Amino acid sequence: MNSDFKTNYDKTKPKVILWFKRFYVMAFNIYAWFWLYRQIFVRHSTDFEDYLLWFFTTAGMYYFVLDSKDIFLKTKNK
Repeated sequence: MNSDFKTNYDKTKPKVILWFKRFYVMAFNIYAWFWLYRQIFVRHSTDFEDYLLWFFTTAGMYYFVLDSKDIFLKTKNK
């Protein structure tokens, strides 16, 4: 029974991690663009440091997605 659990765990863990990655990326993007909209159109903020922080965090997320090709792209099994 212990080896069955290990086998199921090894098959399930990558799928669960992939879904958490997808959720994190989507939630981050939705909130990042909402924040930018709110700063520009609702709060009329002109503090450039907030916009720089937004830029660097979204650029960081972009590179995270590029490094994790399995998030939205289906990889071919060899």
